[in-house]
Amino acid sequence: LVYYGPAFLQNLGNDSAIKRLSVLAEIYRSSRELWPSSVSKVGNNVTIRIDMIKALSISDMQEAAVKGDVWMLVKHNETEAFVERGSRRKLNKMVANQQKFQVLDLGCVYAYDDTMALGGRARSSAA
Repeated sequence: LVYYGPAFLQNLGNDSAIKRLSVLAEIYRSSRELWPSSVSKVGNNVTIRIDMIKALSISDMQEAAVKGDVWMLVKHNETEAFVERGSRRKLNKMVANQQKFQVLDLGCVYAYDDTMALGGRARSSAA
């Protein structure tokens, strides 16, 4: 369960829906890394909390990267993880403490532009 997933999508503002869906897809991918599929755990559930980003725009999220921070999914226990913003110092402490986390790879979101939405064709202002 991605807690606040619907709220994240509903808060589009000026963001592209595709970009927001890409962020959610990366959160799901990272979740699967923290909780690999297993036949013995087929009935188990986990909760992924995205409180920290639910009201942020894509540009707000990009600003973190410009300041040298990363967005990551941090496993807090066997059934719960949170999306958090972290500095390099925080990452180093987490590695030293052997805490489980995944850095969210949002590069595809940042590289996306409206040209891709048009199937690779450039917009024509003469249309």
